[in-house]
Amino acid sequence: MEHDLQVTSREAGQPLLEFASLRMINESKTALRRAIAEGRLLLNGAPAHPNKPVRTGDEIALPEGMEPTPPPRPGLELSVLAEDECHLCINKPPGHTVLPGRRGEGAEFYEALVARVNRAAPEGGPYVRPHVVHRLDRETSGVLLVAKDTGAARNLGLQFQRRRIEKTYLAVCEGRFPREQARLDIPIERAPGSVVQMRAARKGGKPAVTDVEVAERFGHFTLLRLQPATGRQHQIRVHLAAAGYPLAVDSFYGRREQLTAESLSAITGRAAGPPGRPCLVRSPLHAWSIAYRHPGTGESRRQQAPLPDDLEAFLELLRRVDPPGEGRVPLQCR
Repeated sequence: MEHDLQVTSREAGQPLLEFASLRMINESKTALRRAIAEGRLLLNGAPAHPNKPVRTGDEIALPEGMEPTPPPRPGLELSVLAEDECHLCINKPPGHTVLPGRRGEGAEFYEALVARVNRAAPEGGPYVRPHVVHRLDRETSGVLLVAKDTGAARNLGLQFQRRRIEKTYLAVCEGRFPREQARLDIPIERAPGSVVQMRAARKGGKPAVTDVEVAERFGHFTLLRLQPATGRQHQIRVHLAAAGYPLAVDSFYGRREQLTAESLSAITGRAAGPPGRPCLVRSPLHAWSIAYRHPGTGESRRQQAPLPDDLEAFLELLRRVDPPGEGRVPLQCR
């Protein structure tokens, strides 16, 4: 059975693909683009280019198996740091991918975003399709910028491209970082045979720079404040590992996939809890703050995401079983 959509005066002028994507909120743009290219999604009964502007009263015929459905009900409650008509900032929880995989796996976070931005949308649309303008790894928590329309997405994307956005991360690395401040200027390349893992470049590679500052010292670990000047995949994780101070837990670039009380006790020489008890089960990397220009007004904005409970608990444990030798430095967002 085919379903038809009709263009309203409010939607006139949009490219066909954009129109379809805002009505078919549960279909990926890739699937819609393919349906248009294959002539299965028709404009006024005929194939059309995905960028062809639609007009008031135009009819779009959808192919078999593709029908307009309302946004999904959220299965995840989002922590919203700020929101207005063109963008929002989310405190992303650890353990969630930002975008679904090719087969739709790991969609919980993105579906919650879709539900959030469409909570007041009219039945049948048009809906809002959130634009994630930068990424955080699955295990990384913290502040994430999301645009609500293509104009805001383009504006924020250019700010990232021109390096006008300042990102600050907090991370717990293994070892006592030797300097109070440092700049890690280490080119990065993809690890041979992997589509995900990166490494410090043996020769050439893409330029990558991370500024590092000690936030708090412990006996065998260091809490770092980091500002990446470039945005390479896994940049902070690769840079810390290459410098000899990997994240306390990192399945790709560190020494372990989790930190148990038994292994922490062996490192610090103090009882951290009963053997086998997990103390840290993910990479201790948190996107702490982001400074940018508002995509609509151009005003300077800064959003900060508090540390999640698991990292707060781990830091408190380190203060107890791995006390610093030089005193604690209070966290300051700069």
